[in-house]
Amino acid sequence: MASVENRLPGRRLAASTGVCLLFLAEDEHAVALHREAQRHEWLVVNVELINAERGPWMGSAMPGSKEGCGIFAGKDVRTYSARSDADGIYLSATLDSLLSANGIHSICCVGKVPAAFAAAMRTFAVTRGYAFHDDPARLAHFATGQVDRAFHGDFASRVSSDSAALILIDFQNDFCAHRGAAGRTGASMRMIDRAVDRTRELLIAARRHKVFIVHVCAEYGKAWRSSSSPYRFPVQGRREPAVWTASAADLVGTQLFEEEESEVCGSGSWGAEFVDGLSPLPGEAILTKHRFGAFAGTGLDQLLRAHHISNVILAGVTTNCCVETAAREAVMREFSLVIVEDCVAVKDHLEDLHRATLETLGAYFGLVRPSLEIISAWSKRPRVQGA
Repeated sequence: MASVENRLPGRRLAASTGVCLLFLAEDEHAVALHREAQRHEWLVVNVELINAERGPWMGSAMPGSKEGCGIFAGKDVRTYSARSDADGIYLSATLDSLLSANGIHSICCVGKVPAAFAAAMRTFAVTRGYAFHDDPARLAHFATGQVDRAFHGDFASRVSSDSAALILIDFQNDFCAHRGAAGRTGASMRMIDRAVDRTRELLIAARRHKVFIVHVCAEYGKAWRSSSSPYRFPVQGRREPAVWTASAADLVGTQLFEEEESEVCGSGSWGAEFVDGLSPLPGEAILTKHRFGAFAGTGLDQLLRAHHISNVILAGVTTNCCVETAAREAVMREFSLVIVEDCVAVKDHLEDLHRATLETLGAYFGLVRPSLEIISAWSKRPRVQGA
């Protein structure tokens, strides 16, 4: 009987050549390429360019309109049709999910391609980690090969340095040090202390086994402030004396905190610095975020794709806010997820939220595993030369 992982759709797709042809015209040459695509099991998207004077999100071009933009499944599992504006804005915004699900690594436009459309597809490919080709005659070179972001079912593959990145979220003084903003509230932080200690050990092991490491740090302040940016508003009758965004606050009659009390991790502050023992080394990536999510406006997606990362290992604080947001963002971008159970934490009085988050993430989004299990999996692999 076939194993479960061999019956998963991603396993079969990973065996394909990973090429997507975007057909913009039907001629004799295109017919021949269609046959070639069927022979190699390439993904085919037949694109109809439509009038979109007001862009793809307004008027008759709006998705859902009778003749509006959209991507539609064909009779063949490897053939789709699409309607898009000639500037390629719609496909740039929507094509990634289809390509990721089908194991695509290379895109080629076929036919009479408007310059604006070709430029949009090239930019899309570069920022999303795909190769872009404008010469169909050279595609035979891609008739064999492996897809970079293949599905990994077993645990050892998910944490392997060949395809995984360790992402450390918000290990900064304001969140982790007792003199920081969280500690100054007087709340017990024993869980955070333990998580920081465990993460130091995890980071040492990750470096030893040449795992790709990304440090994500928060930076808040006036320059980044909006309804979705962290900014504290006082509330009454809750376990926490504040909510953290304007969207979560009832601002009618609210007495605001003083400016210096309202935010954490201010630009250039001691609170924004990495906590002792978790500072980056030269060559390790550092990304700055201005929202709860590690992917929002940071380039993290592009960084991981550029390094052929298909699996992420998350550690950080706090479990039910920034870690959870990053976890959901990662999975929605087609990365497999491992949460390091003892390297994520909250202040002690919010432990129930920590546990609820781990249960939710483990049920719907990824694996929840202790650090020792991950380190053990790394240790069982052959050491990288020069390590």
